[in-house]
Amino acid sequence: MKLVQLESGSPADAVAEALRDEVLGGLLPPGTAVGEAEVQARLGVSRELAREALGQLERDGLLVHSLHRGLEVTRLAMADVRDLFAARRTLELAGLESLLKRRPADDVWLRAAVQSMTEAAKAGDGRAAVAADAAFHLAIVASTTSRRLRVAAEAAFRELRIVLAVADRVSGDLDELAADHAALQEVIVHAPAPSARAALLEHLRRAEARVLGVTYGA
Repeated sequence: MKLVQLESGSPADAVAEALRDEVLGGLLPPGTAVGEAEVQARLGVSRELAREALGQLERDGLLVHSLHRGLEVTRLAMADVRDLFAARRTLELAGLESLLKRRPADDVWLRAAVQSMTEAAKAGDGRAAVAADAAFHLAIVASTTSRRLRVAAEAAFRELRIVLAVADRVSGDLDELAADHAALQEVIVHAPAPSARAALLEHLRRAEARVLGVTYGA
């Protein structure tokens, strides 16, 4: 039995964080059934804490209700991933247009995300690298100053988190991920607008191909 350390936040938050680590770390792959009794026994917590923690992950989109199975780790079909990347292209291009008008003033958030990704790569922290990857692209969308576009982009990343974590874990080259984003940042901030648009689209095309290749063999 693995006893969860409840040191910060609420007890349910600590249990939820332990489960997030398992989901995003690959210990609970997409489609794995996760029930209250199993979490209670495996993590050594009360049934109530297990229920609250599972509710948090369901609200995060990491768990979904499945017919006859209860809660299970979210799994996305290939068509879902393609659709989410199509949404990302639309949202991020809108953000890029706004960013291009104000560059390099909005570069601070991109630089911070690249720095976080670089540090995560050095530490071999795949989960932190995925979070920094999301922060980089959300910063592009945030340049529009539209709350609705930002919320839509955040929702897309929540759905993609599991497959992005799987892809980054399998590919294992976090240094390359950080370097790729650093290069993209330079193009976005300093290159002519057409080159910046082309670089962003190519970056997203390669990211989609990597996810589909690793996750579905496409």
